[in-house]
Amino acid sequence: MVLVALTAAACRDDHVTIAYRPQPGATFTYEIHVASTTTNSFADRPVTASPGVVPADFTARHRVLDAANGTNRVEVRLAREGGGERTFIMRFDRAAQLTAVESVEGIPAEALGSLGLPEIFPAAAGAPPDRPLRPGDRWTIDDHVQLAGMDAPTRLTGTGHLVELGVGDGHKTATVSSTTTLPLTSTNTTADGVQTLIGEQTTTITVVYDLADGSVRHSTAATTGQFKVLLGPPAGVAGTPIEGTLAVELRSEIRRTA
Repeated sequence: MVLVALTAAACRDDHVTIAYRPQPGATFTYEIHVASTTTNSFADRPVTASPGVVPADFTARHRVLDAANGTNRVEVRLAREGGGERTFIMRFDRAAQLTAVESVEGIPAEALGSLGLPEIFPAAAGAPPDRPLRPGDRWTIDDHVQLAGMDAPTRLTGTGHLVELGVGDGHKTATVSSTTTLPLTSTNTTADGVQTLIGEQTTTITVVYDLADGSVRHSTAATTGQFKVLLGPPAGVAGTPIEGTLAVELRSEIRRTA
């Protein structure tokens, strides 16, 4: 009964402006759970699929470095149990969503497992409009993003929706849902050869924002991707690339713990 009363009081003024505006030096800790399945198909080879859902759990510690013109630079220390820790300098937009990675240091990427940043941090959902919104309002998303592993900036398009206002753990919140499509082209070179992915992924994400500073309190995301795959020989070795397909399904949950 207390929760209902608080929620009704919080929603009496049903217009809010959602913007990530943390103070420099602010810190946030998140627990991240990711589950993924992948299916590969190549000519003259059997179809291979990951053995069911592959789960992974991470802890991300954020420290805000600075903020200007709607962009927030954040140091993110990402750790996986038994896999050490890696430090990133990232840029987040007005919606507290990742838009670019400035630098990476620490353990090799392999320690994070088969998952890369696009899986652990779903592509930016696109900041809500910089104006007062009320539950039910919708908007168009059209952003340019550059994530680690992508060959060039790409265009994120879709729609957003302010679902509801409420109160959680004593904090006034706004829940936003969005569906976006992101074309991706990436090239990964290893000792075994060159792998190129070309395709797009679609993500549906629901985010609960803290209205005090626009930080994320909880989010869930579901992503599906369909890609053309080219497997080329190692550098300096003659050979014809092998062509195939890759299908990816990802589900992630991010929950603020401190």
